[in-house]
Amino acid sequence: MAWTRSWVPGSLLDQANSDQQSIDLHMHTLTVDGGDPLEVFDSGQGDPILLLPMTPELNFVYAAQIEEFQSSHRMILYKPRLSARSRVGIADRANEAVSLMKRLGLERTHIIVWGDTGSAAYYLAKRWPEKCRSIVFIGLADKYAFPQPFQFLLRLLSQFPIEGCVPSRVFAGILGKFVGGTQIQPKWIVERAATIPDLTRLFKNSILPNLTEHRPVAGELQVPCVVICGDHDRVVSVSQAQRMARLLPTGSQAVVIVDGQHFVNYVDGAAVNKVIREFYASLA
Repeated sequence: MAWTRSWVPGSLLDQANSDQQSIDLHMHTLTVDGGDPLEVFDSGQGDPILLLPMTPELNFVYAAQIEEFQSSHRMILYKPRLSARSRVGIADRANEAVSLMKRLGLERTHIIVWGDTGSAAYYLAKRWPEKCRSIVFIGLADKYAFPQPFQFLLRLLSQFPIEGCVPSRVFAGILGKFVGGTQIQPKWIVERAATIPDLTRLFKNSILPNLTEHRPVAGELQVPCVVICGDHDRVVSVSQAQRMARLLPTGSQAVVIVDGQHFVNYVDGAAVNKVIREFYASLA
C-alpha cells in the first residue's frame, strides 16, 4: 500500500513531526538475521531504492523522496538497530542493510543516503558493489572536521570514557548549535534530540563511528554516484562535498543546492528530487 503524505498547517517542525509519525505508522516488523526484529517501511513498486537511516527519530528527512519516487520505485526505509552500550560501526550498518536486502529478495538497489550515514553506504558499495545500482550521497564529506569546541569534544568522546559526564540535554544543545540553521532551527534539534534515551552514549557508539571510520580513497568505488550538498550547510561545506565527489568514479559530481542547509533533502525536497531524477535518467 502506497504511503500518503499529509500536509499540516503550522511550522516546518509540525510538518516534520507529522511526517515522522506517518512513516512510523506505515512500518511493519520483519525478522532479519535469524530472528532479530527490524521495523521496515516499504512503499511503491518498481526498481527499489533503499534509504539508509541515521537514527529512527530522523527518518522524516526522506519524506520528500518517498513522496516523489514511490510512484515509480519501491521505497524502503527502516529503523536501524543502534546501541548506547556497544559500538555500531559503518561495517555493522552496511551489513544490516545487506541483510535486509536479502530478506526482501532484492539483488540490487539504488541507494539514497543523507548525512554522515553516507559513510556506511560508501562501505557497502566498496564491499558489495554488485548490490548497488547507484548511490546518491546527500551531504557527505571526504573528511569530517568541525568548528571548535565541537571538534575537541568529539575527539575527547572518541578517545576517553567521558560520555557519562555529558548529560543528554547538554549534548542535545551542542548538536542543535552545529546542526541547526534558519530552516530547521537549533531549538527543534534540541527538542527532538533530548527525547532520545542516553543520547550521549548513543552518539558515541552508533553515530560517531560514521565520522571517524570514514576514510574514502580514490578508485575504491565502481558504482555510479552523485553528491548533493547545500551551500549553507554548517556540517559539510561545498569544498568538502566537492572533494568527496572527486574520489568517486569518473563522471561523479557535487551538485550544490543554493541556500541549502544540512536538511537540504527535506527542506528543499523539490530541488534535490530534480537532481536525483536527472541522475537516474543519465544512468538509463
